[in-house]
Amino acid sequence: MPGKKHSIVVGTSNRHKFEEIKAILADVETIELVPLSAFANVPPIDESAKTFAGNAAKKALELARFLAAMGRLSFANQSTAQDDETDFEALAGERARTSGRHKKVSVGGASGRQQAVNKPKNLDVLVMADDSGLEVDALNGAPGVLSARYAGKHGDDAANNKLLLQNLKGVPGGKRKARFVCEIALACPDGLLFGARGTVEGVIVDQPRGSGGFGYDPLFLYPPKGKTFGELDAETKNQVSHRSQALARFKEELRKFLADK
Repeated sequence: MPGKKHSIVVGTSNRHKFEEIKAILADVETIELVPLSAFANVPPIDESAKTFAGNAAKKALELARFLAAMGRLSFANQSTAQDDETDFEALAGERARTSGRHKKVSVGGASGRQQAVNKPKNLDVLVMADDSGLEVDALNGAPGVLSARYAGKHGDDAANNKLLLQNLKGVPGGKRKARFVCEIALACPDGLLFGARGTVEGVIVDQPRGSGGFGYDPLFLYPPKGKTFGELDAETKNQVSHRSQALARFKEELRKFLADK
């Protein structure tokens, strides 16, 4: 139907990540992004896959199946007007406390690899999820899929950055090459629909620079600009980041997908 908008749940409790995704996809007029905060008692997803792509697919599919099982199909107007007031961190804590009320839907094996479904029947619930992180060559790709919990506690940016610098102590600048990786997956309850990947190359500096962004941004030097992601303004970062590259490819695939529906 011409002019119809498709609602897509963004499967993250990270406010910064949701705002980045919303800004980058703002020009896709045929979709409406719905924050995960629109739904109560969503169980945490066990990010046990060994790759970013595996975790992204696992999160998107499990969330789509959970929302469908709970009968939450009319989510378009539930809480999008209150995005700026949502306490994402409190929401994540509440989700962890209430997770025992729901039986998790397990998909895939240890690798988390998913095959795209050829002829999906249930497109009432669409969920996009990403998994992203930092790979440092001198650390054999660490922190990798453990980026958000590198120091033990999930989302403790200060501790993660401190541990990264400790592990790179004495490593010269020429050997501190790294990259941010982002994998995005779109799923419906029937299965994975498609995925997209983006990367950006950089160097880890020896101390934090800048107060912008989040995560490892203050330590990640982007050579073409001569600044860390923490020093770049949001608009510039959103033009060059791994997430922006993944979302650019995601947009291409999404437009093709929706054009056939």
